[in-house]
Amino acid sequence: MSSEPKEEKVRSYFGDTYLLFGTLALLLFGLIMVFSSSFIYSQERTGDGFTFIRKQVVFSLIGLVLGAVASRMSSRTWLKFSYPLALCSVALLIVVLIPGMGIRLGGAQRWLGGFGVRFQPAEFAKFACILFVSSQLFRKRESMRRTTLGLLSTLLLPVPMMLLLMKQPDFGSVTVIAITLFFILYVGGHKKRILFGCATVGVIAAGLLVWFEPYRRMRLLTFIDPWRDPLGKGFQVLQSMLGVQSGGVWGQGLGNGKEKLFYLPEAHNDFILAVIGEELGFMGVLGLSLCFLFVCYRGFYIASRLNESGYYFEALFSFGISCLITLQALINMSVVLGLVPTKGLNLPFVSYGGSALVFDLLMTGILYGMSKKYMGPLVRENERDVEMKTQHSGAAIVS
Repeated sequence: MSSEPKEEKVRSYFGDTYLLFGTLALLLFGLIMVFSSSFIYSQERTGDGFTFIRKQVVFSLIGLVLGAVASRMSSRTWLKFSYPLALCSVALLIVVLIPGMGIRLGGAQRWLGGFGVRFQPAEFAKFACILFVSSQLFRKRESMRRTTLGLLSTLLLPVPMMLLLMKQPDFGSVTVIAITLFFILYVGGHKKRILFGCATVGVIAAGLLVWFEPYRRMRLLTFIDPWRDPLGKGFQVLQSMLGVQSGGVWGQGLGNGKEKLFYLPEAHNDFILAVIGEELGFMGVLGLSLCFLFVCYRGFYIASRLNESGYYFEALFSFGISCLITLQALINMSVVLGLVPTKGLNLPFVSYGGSALVFDLLMTGILYGMSKKYMGPLVRENERDVEMKTQHSGAAIVS
């Protein structure tokens, strides 16, 4: 099999518009809710209630520009830069751990900064892992069923990335990456017995890491019984569930929520769904969930169509991006509703955050660009049909 992805020129200037408009709807809704949930907090902290929404708008514009550029890049380009980007990600994850280089906040050293801007290498690592594994599965498709050459070479760089993320520590990002890579390897054709064996070992290792690390064990115990420390470790989860419950069916009205008034710490970040539930009620949460479901469905649909059209690398890459966005949304919502322990993951396109938002929009741009590959043949078929109908009509008129 060729080591290069199949390329063909298409005349279609439009890809999957359903994905595009669904993403833009989530982004616009996120801007509204970030403004609603952060204004008072921003006013108190910075003296300007528009500080956070102003930054979120800037991040959104940067992400949209990068997504637009990425949508026009060829698959061959992404394949070519899979190794350099993965190595760059490893380097950044090392730099962030160097004393004096990385920024430490809330007990975790996860950020690099300069000129008033902070960057989280973990978001880059998620993207780089998906790209690297997809490219390896494509390049080594013939030999990937061999345990050593296949699986180990595919995880050559993702494993060091995850180990470095554990040192920050960032257990949530490691969890999302590990699950996403499992699904990519599964659909990519690796032996099921080996994959499930590795998954079992990974789950056992994760359980040991949780139990023997005091702060992770406390998170687990707080999840099981948040009332054991209602004013300490369980405070955020309890306030989150209280906000969602107080919203009822229709909510208290946009801007009328009380949890954001310093009851729920930094409500515009990971727990923004609690503000949505309080202000827009069950119907608001349901509408947001359906919108996420639709966007994620379009992502998987694109991957399926690419696979049917013979674009193996593109299908794997698109599937990985869709998995990542879906998992992050699912885990974030589950944390806010008290269904899983706290993980510290943003709600894609909605939560406040620079690095996460930019990379979510970048990856969506890639998905949109990939969709043009199977849309192109459809456009050409439609053009031929129109041309044939025109010729038949002309012939009928002449006769």
